Amino acid sequence: MKFLKPFAIGLVILVVYSCTNNTKTQRALIDFVPEDTQLVFKIASWDGLQTDIANNSLIAQFSDTKVSAFFSEKATLLHYLEPTSPALLAINKLSDSTAAYTVITRLTEGLFETDSIANKSIETLTYDDISIQRVTIDDQIAFTAVQDSIFIGSSSQRILQDILKGSTEKTETFEKVYSVKSEADFSILYRANAIAVTDSTQYNLGSWATLDLTVLPNGITGTGVLLAQDTVPQLLSVFKGQVPQQNTIANVIPTDALDAVVFTYNDASALKTALRNFEGTQTDPSPTGIFETLSEIGSIELKNGIVVAANSTDAMLTHEALAPFLTEVSSFREVTIYSFSEERLFSETMSPLIPQTNTAFAIQLDSYFVFAPTEDLANQMIIAYKNNDILAATPYYKEAASRLSTSASLVVYKMNGSIGTALSRLFTEAAASEIRSVSIKKYPLAVVQLVHDRDFAHINLVCKEISNGVRLSGSVSEEFTQQIDQEILGPPTFFSNHRTKGQDVVVQDVTNTLHLISAGGKVLWDKKLDGPILGGIEEVDLLRNGKKQLAFTTPSTFYILDRNGSEVAPFPIKFKDKVTQPLSVFDYDNNRRYRFVITQGDEVLMYDRNAQIVSGFTFKNASSEIVQPPKHIRMGNKDYIVIPEENGKLNILSRVGKSRVSVSKKYDFSEIPITYEGNEFVVITKEMSKERISQSGKTASQPLNVSNSYWFTSMGRTKVTLDDNLLRINGKLVELPFGIYTRPTVLSTRQSTYIALTETQENKVYVFTKDGTLVTGFPIYGGSIPQLAYDARTKKILLTTQGDNREIIVYKLH
Repeated sequence: MKFLKPFAIGLVILVVYSCTNNTKTQRALIDFVPEDTQLVFKIASWDGLQTDIANNSLIAQFSDTKVSAFFSEKATLLHYLEPTSPALLAINKLSDSTAAYTVITRLTEGLFETDSIANKSIETLTYDDISIQRVTIDDQIAFTAVQDSIFIGSSSQRILQDILKGSTEKTETFEKVYSVKSEADFSILYRANAIAVTDSTQYNLGSWATLDLTVLPNGITGTGVLLAQDTVPQLLSVFKGQVPQQNTIANVIPTDALDAVVFTYNDASALKTALRNFEGTQTDPSPTGIFETLSEIGSIELKNGIVVAANSTDAMLTHEALAPFLTEVSSFREVTIYSFSEERLFSETMSPLIPQTNTAFAIQLDSYFVFAPTEDLANQMIIAYKNNDILAATPYYKEAASRLSTSASLVVYKMNGSIGTALSRLFTEAAASEIRSVSIKKYPLAVVQLVHDRDFAHINLVCKEISNGVRLSGSVSEEFTQQIDQEILGPPTFFSNHRTKGQDVVVQDVTNTLHLISAGGKVLWDKKLDGPILGGIEEVDLLRNGKKQLAFTTPSTFYILDRNGSEVAPFPIKFKDKVTQPLSVFDYDNNRRYRFVITQGDEVLMYDRNAQIVSGFTFKNASSEIVQPPKHIRMGNKDYIVIPEENGKLNILSRVGKSRVSVSKKYDFSEIPITYEGNEFVVITKEMSKERISQSGKTASQPLNVSNSYWFTSMGRTKVTLDDNLLRINGKLVELPFGIYTRPTVLSTRQSTYIALTETQENKVYVFTKDGTLVTGFPIYGGSIPQLAYDARTKKILLTTQGDNREIIVYKLH
């Protein structure tokens, strides 16, 4: 997929000075351009361009290549020229291993001062009444001449002689493209008759192109035109009569793709006929009606293969056209995966725009249809799309798009610093291998657009360095995904690993089996429990040695397990009566002297770390069933234990279980846990009123005027509410898309506070900072309440959530 010569040329302006050219003896500089030249550079300011090149970080990436060595060691003549008027630099490939340059400019005073040059020799050579100078500087040879006040210098004696003899015939197309009006300081003209659309094959794209380039310190941009010739089959001509359509396939290109070639059309029949004429074939391999429902098609090169993506004008019609060739084989993240019987349909119908590839599987992602050679690649495309890990979501694409047309006939994306075959083919084979090996990761994207217009196309080029502080692929990446054998019962939970300092994941399935999954996605152990876990799993350090355990209850047992899945003696504790609330764990002074609270209807049992009843805790029974897990709250230097009852009574106790605050008012408690704000307790009732209780027992009530889905949570100074799709973080309103959301969760680290929640209909996970800003890269795919954790090993925030019914996913926030 290397149809990228415009970009390649712009990318290697350094090479401008390393290739060869010749000139002709006429008043206009164009008349001295050699025959069969490949590239011509029009330079308005010689000194200005050298300064731009010296400051360009992209060109600097090639400093260790043979191309760079050619400029610094072999093309020494160029170092001593000081043109004060416009100049041309032409490049000729002499063979697969050698190239020649020719510089052309008007003879001006001080253009080539030889007196101060050390290690030089100059001799005059005469051939057929033509005199030229052979100039040797530091053992490097060049040839120069002056004709009609035009200075010509070349690394090839033959090229210079041909120029002086007038053997420099130009095509009409070259003269047209040379005459294109330009006010740019630097332009490039190049042959477009051997463009690599794919890695393996070159095609005649057009005749000549010109590109006005802007060489910036952090990149290269350009605009220009490409001319086609009606008398010769050229690929650009297949777009004749087609109206460029909007380019949107960046919405499905994964950020880790290597490159993509995308084209648009509005008349499928005309495009197929034009491609058959270009290829010299007669039979239409696609009498299916599929292409008539599409407006944009692209091939996307991934590390493990090439996929084809298409944007539909009517997804229902496209699916109907595809239906005879589709067979459902599986489902991944709520996307149906089909086998596709017409594996070579796209490559045969749209060759050479689509490379040779077998597309055995098909998926639909909203209006996009994606065809992949393997099911794994189809899954990869689904993951990228669901996680919004796509090119269109990246800041560097958005910056590039602001400089591009929204609708183009042909677009080439070069991604993740890959130079590719197209760039290397500009040079000799000896230099090409080095060019192909150069990786420029600070340049994650280069884009070339062709917008067809009558018998020519407009060209747009953008290749810019990523700005400091902006990540190459957003701020979230998928660490791993793991499938278990049975459906997941409750949301996955992180569990600290004292050995690795990382975070493992624990999850229970519908058979009540508990699974521990390593940070690398490997299932470490399974343990069958006697029932479903009530609420969440608590992480404790029972032995106070940094080695963590899992603490939780089922309806009949209180478990504490070590990280190997073994029961920690003297636990577990089995109960005859049913446990009715999740386990409460109190660590009053953060010294790991835990108190474990079990609720059985109206009864409360408090245990210490030795599985002994805490005799000093005097509260044994409530007057009615307890409706929330007992909770510890600290205000100032005072500890409180709050226990709400079904009859509306709120018990506010001391550490020892004695009443500390007497509350006379009765409440109809909702599921929202009792919390506090400032120095007051806060209760949210089922009637959606906010009840405040002072530490002296005074009460105040405030109607909230919110929906029944309202939720309230807080951590430290961060207060979060959710009312339908209205999320408020410390009072700042964030209006979410309409949907059904899980309760928000809050994670506070030393550096940041994050708020996470999931929209359960579209399965999208959102993460916000405490100032209400959506973290870059979100929303991502997920179907359950997300949990966040700080990973000490990588010093990153991790997020885990459920994927499909049996899938656990872990993401990393960067």
